[in-house]
Amino acid sequence: MEEKEKPYEKEADVKTVVALTSMENLRDAAFSGADLIELRIDLFGITPEDIAAVDYPLPELIVTLRSKDEGGRFEGGGEEWMAAISVWTDTAAYIDVERCFRQFADDLRVTGPVKIIASAHLTGTPDPQELSSLEHDLREFGDVPKIIVTPSSHEDVLSLLAFTLDAPKPICTGAMGEGYRYARAMVALFGSDLIYCHFGTPTAPGQYHINTMKRLLEDLS
Repeated sequence: MEEKEKPYEKEADVKTVVALTSMENLRDAAFSGADLIELRIDLFGITPEDIAAVDYPLPELIVTLRSKDEGGRFEGGGEEWMAAISVWTDTAAYIDVERCFRQFADDLRVTGPVKIIASAHLTGTPDPQELSSLEHDLREFGDVPKIIVTPSSHEDVLSLLAFTLDAPKPICTGAMGEGYRYARAMVALFGSDLIYCHFGTPTAPGQYHINTMKRLLEDLS
């Protein structure tokens, strides 16, 4: 008898991340079921002391000071970036480090028990060879390479999914833009370790609310 094909099961280690733009949403995000919370400290004021004063359990934190060149609001130089981010190394589980700040990755590891998300946010979608080269470059200074592309066609999405499937793990991939936002959920099925969502205000075009993403992942699994 021919064996029936088993239904696809999403990877068990896929983690949802709620990216926050406001302190007022912290409590709701903490109880949303997300695996991690990203604090976008380029978008709102928050300190490690604020986190220490929280009287409810928090998931692991990613702290990100996103540069203007990659979609954020931080416009300072490297030393200013390092001064602002280094105070978080005893509080955060992960620090997001863009390529322009890669020289600080080792220093951050020395100052606290953090892992580095080495990130690149692209205005297009490179071909598979370029994506692979970028992944190798990011892995040289980071623990988790994060590559976010901007698809302009379904073919771009297919290229992103194929890259995600074949890339060494861990890997984080995703897509910006409204037109191909479905790729944000699909990459979870192809091996992306982190899936970024929002809780109230998106931090990037096309981002899903955490509740919507949880339903999508459940329906797709």
